[in-house]
Amino acid sequence: MKKVAMIGPELYPIPPIRGGATELFIEKVSQAMTRYKPIIFSPADPELPARESRMDIQYFRFKVSPIKKIIYSWFKMYLADYENKIAQALVKLDPDIIHVHNRPLLVPFFKERFVGKKVIFHMHNLYNYLGRFEKPYGEFEVKADLTLACSRFLLEKEKDRMVRGSRKQAVVYNGVDTEIFLPFWQQKAEAQAMRREWGLEGKKVVLYTGKIRESKGVEVLFSAMKQVFAQDSKAHLVLAGGTGFGYKRADRRTDFYNRLQREIAPFRDRVLQIGFTPPEHMPRIYLLGDIFAAPSQLEEALGMVFLEASSCGLPLIGTSQGGIPEILMDQKTGLLMKQKDSIEELSTKILYLLQNSEKARVLGENGRRFMQENFSWNRIAGKLEELYDSLSL
Repeated sequence: MKKVAMIGPELYPIPPIRGGATELFIEKVSQAMTRYKPIIFSPADPELPARESRMDIQYFRFKVSPIKKIIYSWFKMYLADYENKIAQALVKLDPDIIHVHNRPLLVPFFKERFVGKKVIFHMHNLYNYLGRFEKPYGEFEVKADLTLACSRFLLEKEKDRMVRGSRKQAVVYNGVDTEIFLPFWQQKAEAQAMRREWGLEGKKVVLYTGKIRESKGVEVLFSAMKQVFAQDSKAHLVLAGGTGFGYKRADRRTDFYNRLQREIAPFRDRVLQIGFTPPEHMPRIYLLGDIFAAPSQLEEALGMVFLEASSCGLPLIGTSQGGIPEILMDQKTGLLMKQKDSIEELSTKILYLLQNSEKARVLGENGRRFMQENFSWNRIAGKLEELYDSLSL
């Protein structure tokens, strides 16, 4: 069986116990592969061993030198620390394919050191959203044998930047475990128990999951909910997420978070904040919602939370930008906002779904079916393995 080295960014560990959509993709798609043997590389974490095997997948985790950022900040020199450790391991492991996720700088690094190996560059974010020491500057080409993007939007947006120099390009969407993220109608007893546990029995719940940040539209959502509260006495808002990802970073109190708390204070009886929830517990969180709303103010590449919510049978509300319209079909699986920051439009759409349960039910059922047919991890892994095959032709 051919081997593929899955190289995660040097930020969060895999499995994604600290969060991270890229890390979740690597973990889940690796578990679903049937014709290639994945070997996963990620940074170390205090709660995970440096090396282990799970489900016949090898994991290697390396400590990332804190000096790396300092040297870059002071001298604008890039220190190849994390990738050097991976390269040393790859000499013995001898993979057929090196699959680099979200780090364009690592593509030339591995191509130079492993001549003859196929190197894939996988974009999960726009160039502008990468950290300053994670991306090349000036005129550059990422000369990968294959460049992948998690949405058509991302591939098109980066065609003259991170895609330039690539021999082949393709879209491989993020996936969702449709056997774990189940709709509430298939687990009514569990859903009722969750509602009781969180004091939401008999309430109409608008659910948001993701980072608690201004750029994610959390303040826009709360402002819209204040209008909803005034018109529907049963409406409640649930916010599930931390301010960031990583070790001891998920629940940091940012300036935005503190400001949001002051705004929420008069509505404590209508707003439930759950905080950061590990990925393995997220399927139960979606059982709390009647509808899912995430009015991101960014041009996001895709949005993993939309896949999860839709798999759980929730009707969606999102903004018409980035890759979101590729997974949220307006009037079929949810409602798209025309103006990303319109509080009035968002509150109107929320009220419409809360007051039209039949429409909400149909949107949710359509979304569940759409996820099963197109976004299960088995389908995503199958598409990826076909692309691996194409490199050897």
